[in-house]
This record gives sequence, C-alpha cells and structure tokens, in this order.
Amino acid sequence: MKLHKKNYRYFFLIMLSFMVNNIIHAAEYIYISDNLRVGIRTQPVSGMLPISVVFTGMRLKVEERIEGYIKVTTPKGVTGWIKDIYATKEAPATIQLKHLRTTYEKLKKERAKDLSAFATLKKANLALSEKVTELKAERRELENDRATLMAKQYSDSTWPWVIGIVVLALACFSAGAIWYRTQAMKRLGGLRV
Repeated sequence: MKLHKKNYRYFFLIMLSFMVNNIIHAAEYIYISDNLRVGIRTQPVSGMLPISVVFTGMRLKVEERIEGYIKVTTPKGVTGWIKDIYATKEAPATIQLKHLRTTYEKLKKERAKDLSAFATLKKANLALSEKVTELKAERRELENDRATLMAKQYSDSTWPWVIGIVVLALACFSAGAIWYRTQAMKRLGGLRV
C-alpha cells in the first residue's frame, strides 16, 4: 500500500511539473557540458539503466524539469532524463571554437575573393588613370593648338582691318578738309583759302 501512495505522489509531481514547464517555458535547448558521456534514463532516477547516451556538445531539447533532472529529446528523437548538473545553456567552448573556426574559414575565403577582386579593380584603376593622363596631355596639346590658331587668325586678320581703318581715317580727313575748304570759300565769296 505504501508503494502505491508513493507512485501516486510521484505521478502527481511529474504531471504538475510537466504542466508548469509547458506553461512557463517555450522550447528551450541545452548542451552537454565538459567532455562527458551522459546516459539518458526513462525515469529521473540514477539507478536505472540508460536507454541512450549523449555526448559533449550535443544540442538537446528540454521537455520538462524537476528537481535535479531534465527531461530532454535528442536530435534523433530519443526522449529521457539526465541530471541537470551535466547540462548548460551555452554551447561548450569546443563547440563555440568549432563554430568560430568555420566562420573564420568562410570569412577567409570571402576575403581571398575580395582581395582578388580588389587586385583586378586596382589594375583596371591604374589602366584608367594612365588613359586619363594620356587624355589630359592630348587635351593640353589641343588647347595649345587652338590658342596658336586663334593667335594666328587674329594676327592674319588684323592687318586688313588696320589698313582699312587708316584708309577710312584718311578718307574722312580728306573729305572733312574738302568740305571745310568749300564752306570757307562760300563765306569768303569764292576766294581760295
């Protein structure tokens, strides 16, 4: 009879713990800490034979917790109990190191690709810089040629204008002198001045 009451209390505690864990906790995951092999048991009792073994770094889904034990599910779907002292919420350093090494190798490959692309872009940039320098030199030559042509055109076209202006000034001066003479003769009654 005593055994029956103990089982009833045990069943009641497990059911109560299960309901509280389901209400309080969403899917929680833990890892096996240190360098261990931990046996998974069908009941939260150390004396039972394990049904499976979990190793350091395995990620286990938490189903429920009772004092000193955690009910977990392995990635292969095995569900059972382990002692909570063997579990940690953070991945062990070996797993973190492995993850960091994987990330490092990935970044190293990306960096190599980036360096290759950078070298290609650097070569293209140098080629473009040389082309820009050539085009600037060619532009300077063209501007010098243009300035020379403008100066030559100006000097070639200036002489006819200067000669034309001098001839026009002489013609105006002569016309003015003739007009003045004519006016003076009219005032003086035909005498020549």
